[in-house]
Amino acid sequence: MKRTALLLLALVALLAACGGRQQEPPGRIVKLNMDSTGSRPPTATPVSRAHAPANAAVNTIPTMRFPAPFKVLFSDSNEVHLQAAVVNGFGHPISDYRSAYHLSQPIVKVETCDAYLVDTLSHSMPYLVPKAQKLLEEIGYAFSDTIRARCRGNYRIRVTSLTRSDYSASRLQRRNRNASDNSCHRYGTTFDISWSKFDNRDPSYTLSEESLKNVLGEVLYKLHEQGRCYVMYERKQSCFHITVR
Repeated sequence: MKRTALLLLALVALLAACGGRQQEPPGRIVKLNMDSTGSRPPTATPVSRAHAPANAAVNTIPTMRFPAPFKVLFSDSNEVHLQAAVVNGFGHPISDYRSAYHLSQPIVKVETCDAYLVDTLSHSMPYLVPKAQKLLEEIGYAFSDTIRARCRGNYRIRVTSLTRSDYSASRLQRRNRNASDNSCHRYGTTFDISWSKFDNRDPSYTLSEESLKNVLGEVLYKLHEQGRCYVMYERKQSCFHITVR
């Protein structure tokens, strides 16, 4: 009996010792177990909203129904653009940038403002004759005002090309086969506005590219119908090519 009692006491002590080793000591970090799907359970650490990915919705707005595609509506030839450029511009094309500073006609520097954003210019310089600069400004404000009237968006048009010299025009022609060797950009009357890139001044509200393109098309369509400008829709360059009349 005494030996049996001692054996039972030894067995109880052994079981207690094994159970103690299975328990984690205080303060030890316990590894996360996989759930039934094989993935780790979510951490309890809160995610900062400032660093959370933005899932802003892309909005659309109603625009006018155009009587024809842009390539048909805005198809004024280079010849008519050039005729208007000669009448309203420098009178003769400038040969290089230095000669632009010795023009007898008034010239206006075109800088980013509330009406438009001037893009980085690689083959042109930011100058226009006053009549062309006023038209560009009118287009920019009409575009922004139309956007604000229909939604809470805050956008500017993006100007991608302005006045070119003979030298810069020839350099561009080597890269772009569609660039004319008799470009009306050389007379200070012509500018390009992108229809694929716009400047969003309020990233919390985004409009679709199609809505923005159509609003710009509305503005140009009205001015074109009024005889204020010639417009060519350029698909490869993703821009509206505009000359003041």
